[in-house]
Amino acid sequence: MIYLTGDTHAEFKHRFNTDNFPEQKEMTKDDYVIICGDFGGVWDVGWESKNEKHWLDWFESRSYTLLFVDGNHENFDRLNGYPVKEWHGGKVHELRPHVLH
Repeated sequence: MIYLTGDTHAEFKHRFNTDNFPEQKEMTKDDYVIICGDFGGVWDVGWESKNEKHWLDWFESRSYTLLFVDGNHENFDRLNGYPVKEWHGGKVHELRPHVLH
């Protein structure tokens, strides 16, 4: 399955809880949630803040794979600093093994 959302602006708590997104209970890492712009989970200057680390690790622990496309509200310098890997015939930044930009 593929689920789409957008403009999370790092406000993940309500959108991704199981009350609002119960489908995730049946998902696997072969299912994808795609955030179509303005992810906001990589924002602070420097490297991962405690809050960013919490949410990136939380997404990694989910049953699905999280993919996101950057929007205009992103820290592009930070995003471009993550390791690049090949994935499904293209290149992605790997924030976590199952959190990809």
